[in-house]
Amino acid sequence: MTSRKNPFEYLGANDLPPDMILDYYVEDFNYSRFIQSNRNVLLVGERGCGKSMTLLYNSWAIQQRKAELDGHAPSLDLIGIYVPCNTPLTHKGEYQLCDRFQAQVISEHHLVLSIAFRIAETLARIPNALDGADVDRLRDKIEFVFAKEMPSGASLFDGLMEFVERESLETQRRINDPKTAEVAYNDTYTFSSLVAPLLGCARLMPALARSHFMLLIDDAHDLNEHQLRSLNSWIAYRDHSLFSFKVALASIGKASLRTSSGGSILEGHDYTRLNMVQPFHNEASDFGRFAGQMIARRLDKCGIEATPDTFFPVSPQLLADLKKSEETVRAEAIAKYGDDPRKVSDHVYKYKRAHYFRSRSTKANRPEYSGFDTLVFLSTGVIRNLLQPCYWMYDKMLSLSGQAEGVQGPIRGIPPSIQTEIILDRSRSLWDWLRDELGQSIEGCSSEDAGRCHQLLDQLATHFRERLLHHKSEPRAVSFTISGRTDDLMSKLNHLFRILREAQLLYIRSGSAKDKGRREWYYIPNRMLWPERGLDPHGQHARVSLSAAELWAAASENRPIAVRDEAAELKGLFDE
Repeated sequence: MTSRKNPFEYLGANDLPPDMILDYYVEDFNYSRFIQSNRNVLLVGERGCGKSMTLLYNSWAIQQRKAELDGHAPSLDLIGIYVPCNTPLTHKGEYQLCDRFQAQVISEHHLVLSIAFRIAETLARIPNALDGADVDRLRDKIEFVFAKEMPSGASLFDGLMEFVERESLETQRRINDPKTAEVAYNDTYTFSSLVAPLLGCARLMPALARSHFMLLIDDAHDLNEHQLRSLNSWIAYRDHSLFSFKVALASIGKASLRTSSGGSILEGHDYTRLNMVQPFHNEASDFGRFAGQMIARRLDKCGIEATPDTFFPVSPQLLADLKKSEETVRAEAIAKYGDDPRKVSDHVYKYKRAHYFRSRSTKANRPEYSGFDTLVFLSTGVIRNLLQPCYWMYDKMLSLSGQAEGVQGPIRGIPPSIQTEIILDRSRSLWDWLRDELGQSIEGCSSEDAGRCHQLLDQLATHFRERLLHHKSEPRAVSFTISGRTDDLMSKLNHLFRILREAQLLYIRSGSAKDKGRREWYYIPNRMLWPERGLDPHGQHARVSLSAAELWAAASENRPIAVRDEAAELKGLFDE
């Protein structure tokens, strides 16, 4: 990477060249050991948390390039076949013209063809894959599987790709032809009639005789209902000696785990579930360490000799003000609790930062937001949320230094003032987008829904600010649970939550409740919203219990959410 490139580019993983994926991917804390196994794995998480990057990194194309750069031959033990689902081939809507049974058959047919194409594409990339193989026998076997002749004059794998494309077009023509609209289309393929036999054919090649094929299914939430049921049926297969599935799902709503036969796949029995969005946001957590390594690697590839903490330094004035607040709060704690070190420490933790923000509330200027740890908290556990402000900060520095064209040397750091400026600007932009554009950006969001979403988050921000300035027990809590649930209220709220989750303005996670052994959902608004409202994005280990009635009243009537002087729930935010 040259110094004129922004090291915090946050394009989708599919848009990155192989070398950049290798440069940026961090194996630590990214579950690589789970992916590189024979087990079925579901990677679940919000958009931008690294699911696609993880699958792409484990694909054959990237692993081949990695081995090449490392100076050795790539291993053929695991062959990762990357299958994106957000493509025209899997989005074909012809199934909607058919009855339910035919819809299921046609949907699986298109998905199977998509996987078969990616298998052929991957095999074509493997050097000398056909060495020692009886190519004529392989061709005969493949033609037997397809029950059709392969295109003549093409290599084995190129012919296979051409055949799959031709078969897809033929299916579309047949179903869309009004003359055959009433005639069932029976010339279809299933996983067991095409994909599994095709992988078995690959095992006939001496070089791949012991290979395990990982089917890396990306964006599976984009599959239609029938395709998702088919995929679940395949995951339920017991024999993993030939292939396994690694499936990436966005955790917006709950993807069905039902199979085509009406059964369900079970975690621990049929698959291992990996939560790609960590509930930890502090620098010592897995996500914090992963974020630090990722930013450090990007800085290094850009030729910048700095750690994340030195590249994104904390404002000296902020450190001095926090130190004064800590001394004041510690003195209060000692006067209140005497020599009890645990109580003094807990009191300082709860109120040190709250004291700083309370002291700022009487001044005209806003609090300062700087330091790498603040950026980690602002990300709300999603890596793309971390990269976005970093990108704009770096771009701002290029503009200020006049280096946007013909950079002479890399930027050595982002001053705290620029960090604060960009964080406040991004926070303000997020509120503007929520207020003015949400209804035009999210499918199924009416103008009334958009208004309610804005009012809900606005009242939550007001509620959390009131807590920060006046609450005696948990002033910095910025997450909440819901009490007083009823079917009617939760149906209304869940509709808004679905919109906010798709907009990445709200995250829902599972944590332990006060009742031992019980789990509950808790809700975390995107912390990038908080700087514009003068809140502390660091938050604290606490969750506020809010009733469904008052949340709905806030959304529908713009009614303030009362702040009660009672302890928020202490357990669960970082205690997973």
